[in-house]
Amino acid sequence: MNRHNHSEALADLNAACHKIAIYWRLYVDWLMEVGWGRLALLSLLALILCGTLLLPGLATLMILVSIFVKIFAGPRRPAQALPDKS
Repeated sequence: MNRHNHSEALADLNAACHKIAIYWRLYVDWLMEVGWGRLALLSLLALILCGTLLLPGLATLMILVSIFVKIFAGPRRPAQALPDKS
């Protein structure tokens, strides 16, 4: 590999890291809006799906990360008041 290929690879890696950060923020925002019941149902469905795909470790990791984020992240934005209808 030469310098040009290294710079292209680093640029692609930087772009991927940027997109991962964006998708993580969207996931956390979505997770804050989802209730605990729906999270439990989605966790059960993830266990079933990953069990059929023979990836139970992935499902466990996803569920534990989701619960951890839901407990410790907390709502980031205050609720917006509705405009007065006059």
